[in-house]
Amino acid sequence: MSPRTVKRTAGLLAVLTPLVIVGLMVLAGNPDCTAPCTVVAVLVLIVSLGGLMVVRTSGWVLWPGVLLGILLVALPTAAFRAEVIARRAERTAVVVTWAHAAKDRSGRVSWKCGIRRADGQPLPHAEFQGSGCYGTSDVGRTTTVLVDPDGWVPPAGTDLDLAFLGLGVYAVATLSLLWALLALVAARRTLRESTRR
Repeated sequence: MSPRTVKRTAGLLAVLTPLVIVGLMVLAGNPDCTAPCTVVAVLVLIVSLGGLMVVRTSGWVLWPGVLLGILLVALPTAAFRAEVIARRAERTAVVVTWAHAAKDRSGRVSWKCGIRRADGQPLPHAEFQGSGCYGTSDVGRTTTVLVDPDGWVPPAGTDLDLAFLGLGVYAVATLSLLWALLALVAARRTLRESTRR
């Protein structure tokens, strides 16, 4: 590949990949958009990994790219939800309408509960997990959850550790920077090797 193509590809990868993936995964914080945004973000990641392999044909760049890409897909949604809940959520009284159990691979049971507002107002994304959702015995009980008034994120239990999740914003920024550095360093090494030949 020509040096110009390597530089241009690396520049596009360094800027667009984190921007597009993080943007899509922030939109995936809204349960109405989670599936399509996640699928598109994974496709962008696959194309970006292919672009990294074009910039640097030797295999060393692929594995750090895969790791950073997976983290870029995984972290922004939780960080966005935590920020919205921390800044905008209101404590709201709700009535538990149903409870459903799910087991993970280790056999641990987690509960998801359906809810409706106690005052009868509409509630977008009327289900949650966490404090106040422990089993079928909670059905019919009134509990308090954290609700985003605009419905950008689903309700959360009051036991959500927002301080820990809020650090995710800094982690996402760091991962984006590392991705950009990876693309630029890979291009630099490719260009240096091509000038030696």
